[in-house]
Amino acid sequence: MKLKLITALVLGLMSSLSMAQEVIKIGHVAPLSGAIAHLGKDNEYGARLAIEELNAKGVSIGGKKVKFELLAEDDAADPKQGTAAAQKLVDSKVNGVIGHLNSGTSIPASKIYSDAGIPQISPSSTNPKFTRKVTKPPSAWWLTMCI
Repeated sequence: MKLKLITALVLGLMSSLSMAQEVIKIGHVAPLSGAIAHLGKDNEYGARLAIEELNAKGVSIGGKKVKFELLAEDDAADPKQGTAAAQKLVDSKVNGVIGHLNSGTSIPASKIYSDAGIPQISPSSTNPKFTRKVTKPPSAWWLTMCI
């Protein structure tokens, strides 16, 4: 499933990828500390595995070989820490984000990503306020995937 998430994000990034770019930075934000850290760590491990698989395949975008890099941040399932993590990823110039794990952090962080034009995929945010918030790209580059 994580490979599918990464693949979906990559497809969304193709339009924003510079031809000169060789490294595609993917942000991952989840609670890596606190009461539900085990869930966040599982998500991070899955994202890392997907990145390793993509890099092992030698993916090309627009005829140029690229390497994916995962930048992980801990939001501790706290909205304030989540927005700080989101800003840190924006400042690091990530091309897309997988996260946040829960709606309480995804919703406030989504504004930061939207303002920066960065696509965001949440693996488990279910609050309709997260997906109803925007209507046009680049702000509409949000996706929730819950199974």
